[in-house]
Amino acid sequence: MPSDSPRVFPAGALRGLVERLFTAAGCGPEDAAVAADVLLEADLRGYGTHGLLRLPMMIRRIQSGMIDPRARPRVTEEREASALVDAGRALGPVGVLYGARLAARKAARAGCCAVGVVNADHICMAGYYAEHIAREGLAGLLMGVVQPLVHPLGGGERVLGTNPLAIALPGEDGRPLLLDFATSEIAFGSVLRAKARGERLPPGAAVGPDGRPTTDPAEAAAGAVAPFGGHRGYGLSLFMGLLAGPLLGAKVGKPLGQAVREGRYDKGELLIAIDPAAFGDPGEFRRAAAVHIREVKGSRKAPGAPEIRIPGERGFAERERRLREGVPIDAAVWAEVASLAGELKVSLPG
Repeated sequence: MPSDSPRVFPAGALRGLVERLFTAAGCGPEDAAVAADVLLEADLRGYGTHGLLRLPMMIRRIQSGMIDPRARPRVTEEREASALVDAGRALGPVGVLYGARLAARKAARAGCCAVGVVNADHICMAGYYAEHIAREGLAGLLMGVVQPLVHPLGGGERVLGTNPLAIALPGEDGRPLLLDFATSEIAFGSVLRAKARGERLPPGAAVGPDGRPTTDPAEAAAGAVAPFGGHRGYGLSLFMGLLAGPLLGAKVGKPLGQAVREGRYDKGELLIAIDPAAFGDPGEFRRAAAVHIREVKGSRKAPGAPEIRIPGERGFAERERRLREGVPIDAAVWAEVASLAGELKVSLPG
């Protein structure tokens, strides 16, 4: 096998490795398991830019003190249908899963609930948390803000985040319906992965430090990625940054970027949970949604199109395949993880 070929591992072996690495870095068993599960879910669904690739950064932030591996999120403001959670510099998955669980519990009583989570680190896969709410029988939404990596429409420098949006609905068959995307043309992790692989970026996906379009990932890493969909994606990114940032008392734009450089991730996530029972029969909602999904998938295909898929469908299918056949990890990512494991004296899977 060429040295740059992906390594393939059983999902359980990867999860165990990531748990051991987080534990060796100082996390408690429950928090290590939560973080490992989020990273693995991203790789299982083919979202390599938000999976194991993020692990070394998270460990280094623990070692630097930017992340407190023993932090316990706490509610600082609360009403019947809302809450604000200070994650206390916790791992992103730990802080935001706490917020998702809280939103689901409160929405089951109040009909709906909005929960803001601040002072948590990178959350990896945004859809994981909305999906957690959906698996409780509720509709779940997540809006997030990250440090500037995206230029505005008509601009050439970083002032917006790749600000993700995730929406999950309970499905009739028990599997949620999931929409999960960043508001940038490509994820910034795609820039880093293309740079590591020596690949080019798609035209129109990024600009270099001079503000001119580029397909060179090294130039894009020093420049900015583009918002998706022209003025629509630009506007969505802008407003989600305001909802997940200043609305929650968190930072947005260049002040957030400065905070990250100083070792503080002063960002926010806004979670919303909605109980279908607040509006009628939850079973009827799931049935009606399933009928419309079948209508969409069964509609006339465009010439040459093999099928009509709904958001999240590819990821769920890929998850099932990788659970059977193993999870491929890029050689460069694996080399960094293996080096980290050696440093922390953690055994690697055979």
